[in-house]
Amino acid sequence: MNSKYKVIGFDLDGTLVNTLPDLTLVVNSMFLEHGLPTTTQEKVLTWIGKGADIFFQNAIAYTGKVFDAEKLVQMRVSFDKFYATYVCEESQLYPNVKETLEALKAKGFTLVVITNKPTKLVEPVLSSFGIYHLFSETLGGQSLPRIKPFPDPMLFICEKFGIQPSELLFVGDSENDVLASQAAGCDVAGLTYGYNYNVPIEQSHPTFVISDFAEVLNIIESAK
Repeated sequence: MNSKYKVIGFDLDGTLVNTLPDLTLVVNSMFLEHGLPTTTQEKVLTWIGKGADIFFQNAIAYTGKVFDAEKLVQMRVSFDKFYATYVCEESQLYPNVKETLEALKAKGFTLVVITNKPTKLVEPVLSSFGIYHLFSETLGGQSLPRIKPFPDPMLFICEKFGIQPSELLFVGDSENDVLASQAAGCDVAGLTYGYNYNVPIEQSHPTFVISDFAEVLNIIESAK
């Protein structure tokens, strides 16, 4: 391993796994349970990337209706139920993810996941695709008091593994990933696919812009 990076961090939804089909199932199941019209994957794509709370709020706002507090509680219970149900019904790994992770692990890099996804769902998703064992740490939305775009998760990883922020490369698909990495002093590779509210990742000015997950290997090899 001849690279300035020692630890490679990854976002989950929209970076490792295309979870959009399941997230659409979640919100449409909630809508149906409460007698509301369903929506499309294209619309749901613009609601996700900032954690479950924001996802839920965006879904509620989309309905154009005003709900009282009791109804909102009922809908959130429904949302959480389906979120835990549709974990990997239709989700798929993005191309070259598993092979690239295995190659990085074989080269001696420490791999971690930092996601705003509910913590209790992180291990089930990674395990279902046979990649959980590749990671030395996984941080979800409830693992720390503050989530991305705050730098806290990145700084936690640096402290845990005894590295400087400059020795952590983060790979993600959203502005939150870029903001958190920059605030922590880490380099960040922004993927052009994934979920970023339909805004090109280039506009967030990540250190690197890549369109294929396998390009992470090129970044690593050129970072001396």
